Parts: sequence; structure tokens; C-alpha cells
Amino acid sequence: MMERSTAVIGTFLTLWAVLVVRGQCHTPFFIFGDSLMDAGNNQYYPLSTQPARVWPFGMTFPFHGSGRVCDGRLVPDFLAQYANMPFIKPYLEPGFTNYTDGANFASAGAAVLAENSPNAIFLKLQLSYFEHVKKKLEQQEGHKKTQELLSKAVYLLSMGGNDYMKVGNPKPGEVPLTASEKKEYVTIVLGNITSMVKKVYAMGGRKFLFQAVGPLGCMPATRVGPGAEGCSHEVMSLAKMHNTAMSNVLRKIEKTLPGFKYSMFDYFSTLASITNYAPKYGFKEGQAACCGSGHFNGGFTCANTTAGFNLCHDPTKYVWFDGAHPSDSANKFLSALFWSGPLKVVWPRGAKELFHMP
Repeated sequence: MMERSTAVIGTFLTLWAVLVVRGQCHTPFFIFGDSLMDAGNNQYYPLSTQPARVWPFGMTFPFHGSGRVCDGRLVPDFLAQYANMPFIKPYLEPGFTNYTDGANFASAGAAVLAENSPNAIFLKLQLSYFEHVKKKLEQQEGHKKTQELLSKAVYLLSMGGNDYMKVGNPKPGEVPLTASEKKEYVTIVLGNITSMVKKVYAMGGRKFLFQAVGPLGCMPATRVGPGAEGCSHEVMSLAKMHNTAMSNVLRKIEKTLPGFKYSMFDYFSTLASITNYAPKYGFKEGQAACCGSGHFNGGFTCANTTAGFNLCHDPTKYVWFDGAHPSDSANKFLSALFWSGPLKVVWPRGAKELFHMP
């Protein structure tokens, strides 16, 4: 009898220890961004003009109808998996009120500047959603517990691409921005991002992940020809300017805000590399999309049964699923680098280190 009691007590203490460790290591994950991060918010956003994602979107996802602009998972999905977390739910999902694991505020079509995303959840609106989550957490968990959760949380931001596509992809006859106009525009975009980061910091946030703006001119939708030389120059130059300036801004913020830690992933260079040299990384096709129509399959007709669209047989062999969104396989490749890649692609630390920080 004594041995049985001892065994029961030992089992209880083991389980208790596991629960304590899990509680100490619990890291909520909050996600801000555009279609590269949207886990389904646009399905529920009343102003969205984009239809709910239907097949072939989600065709390789564990369950179809994921609401993601992809055949499968996105970068934040993989990061959550690496951190031993469930997929983070979209904030607008009906009935979603348990925010202890975090929330995804991203919206397809979203931009930093409100005027560039009239039918999507722009950055300041996403921030207001986070403020609402903080209030709900305080009601559910109390002020002290909420502050602990928010200070341990990791905050991912990936936005700006739609802002630069708005002004950096001039139509025939339009005059491209001058160098000084580009610099001024990048400064405005970054000023809004910096303001948002400081507000999240003021609410308790300390650990931030930033995904650089991608190679906007190398997407199937914007590509003008084959090979690296076939990428559109104007919008690429804006993305490069943004990423360089963003890196400088983050170094300054880390020096001025006590406890602020960050990780910046060079999404631009890594995605451009697998796009233009796909076979080197195990992909069959890097420049044409799996789903779409027209030049490089870059036309946004995927899932449009009226207009019609082409669909590849195996999305896992493609870098791009549609005209502007990487495939599940590409996102997996990119996420692994974001999580624990070398310093030349993710700095000054990988996402893994931030998630494991106390």
C-alpha cells in the first residue's frame, strides 16, 4: 500500500512539475501583417472584397478551407509549430475569445498606411484589435497575469509590401518616383511601423520578430522576364530601401528601449534566391506560379471558375503558389531559416532564441 501511495505521489509530482515548466515557458504569439500572415481574418472582415478562400487554396493544408492565401501553411504557422504551439487563430474568427496562446490580426491586402488598404485591416486597426485583446485578457486573467503573458509573448510583424506595390509599380505612361520621393515614402511607412512597435512595447511587449519586405519585383505577378534580370526594378528598389532602413531603425530602438529584443529575417534575399535559382534548393519551378493565368501564371485568377485558371499537379515543387504568395513548401524552407538560420539571413538572433527567452 505504501509503495502504491509513493508511486501515485511521484506521478502527481512529475505531472505538477511538467505543468509548472509549461506555465513558465508559455509564450503567446501575436501576429500582425498582410496576406503573407493572414490565417483567415478576411473571411470575417465585413469590408473585405476578397471571397472566402476555396479550392485550390488550402489544397495541401491538413484541412481544406483554411482561409490562407496559399496551398497550405504560412510562415507564422511553421514558427508556431517549431515553438510547439497550435496554429494561432485569426482574431475575427467567430467565438474566438481565449487569447492566452495569442492571436493573428493579419489581413490579406493590408498596408501600413490606411489609404493603401481600404478593404483590409490596416496596421493601426490591427493594433486596436490587439488593444482589445489586452483588455479582454485583463478581465479574464487579471492585470498581473496579463502583464506576464504580454512580456513573455513574441510579436511578429510583416507589412509594407502593399504600400510599395501601390506606388512602385507604375503603369505605362506613369512617371516613376524620384529617389528623394522614394526616400520620403519609405520614411513615412517606417515611421508608422515604429510608432506601432513602441505602442506594443508600452503595453508590455518585449520580443519582436520582423520579416523584411520581399522581392516584390520577382513575383510571378510583377515579373517582366526570365532569370534574375527579369525582376521589375522600380518596386524592388523600394523594398531594398525599406529593408535597409528598417534594419537601422531596429538597432536604434534596441538601444533606446530597455529590454527590447528583436529578430529580423531577410525574407527579401532568401525568397529572391529560391525564386531565381529554384533547382539549387530542390524546387522544380521558381518563376511561374502553380495557380493562375497569363504570363508566368501571374494573373490573380486562382479559384476563379468564371475567368478560368491553370493549376499545377504538385505545388510542393513550386516556389510560388499564385502570383504573389509562396507555396507551403517555400514557406517551410523560409521559416526554417527564420527560426534558426545563420546571422547573414536572420539577425541579431533567430526566432528560436526569442521564443525560448524567459
